[in-house]
Amino acid sequence: MSKVDGWHRIGCGVLAACLLTAAAAVGDETLPEAPALSLDRLAHMSWPELEQLYREADAGTIPEGFTAGKAIYCPCSKFAGLRSKLTGVMWRGKVFDGCDGTLVNQWCGFRAIRARVYYGPSLLDGKTSIVMDYGQTSHVWADVRDETREVAPGLYLGRMYRLKNCGPEFQMFFALQACSTSD
Repeated sequence: MSKVDGWHRIGCGVLAACLLTAAAAVGDETLPEAPALSLDRLAHMSWPELEQLYREADAGTIPEGFTAGKAIYCPCSKFAGLRSKLTGVMWRGKVFDGCDGTLVNQWCGFRAIRARVYYGPSLLDGKTSIVMDYGQTSHVWADVRDETREVAPGLYLGRMYRLKNCGPEFQMFFALQACSTSD
């Protein structure tokens, strides 16, 4: 190999390394950051995206105290926008009590509709979820079963079911955000 060929190969190698480094740096700068999950972000996701997120999540820790809530109706359903707004005005979230394994829903100005809270299999995929069972604690929602999983620290994605004679019927998603003690 001649000196020219040797210098040519070294030069090409250096040039290739510089180009790869530059491409990696440009690639790093142009990649958009994934938006952090939040109540609002979950409310704007499609139902298939929410289901995938739910399936990939673990149950997490049962929250303690107040969790702010947001109902997520199917965007294709009749009056979905109106229902979301009305629910947002009335329903504020859930208040969990770890001492007795219950929760009570926080409505505008009052608390009502209690549920038992425990870990159990999801009606969707059989994996462990945090189950909120209203069957023995509420006359109004005796046919309702909620389940939730922690999709980010302190952020929970839930599924609401109506328990019917022919089996459970999925109604809607909801999201809960645990509030810190300083809130």
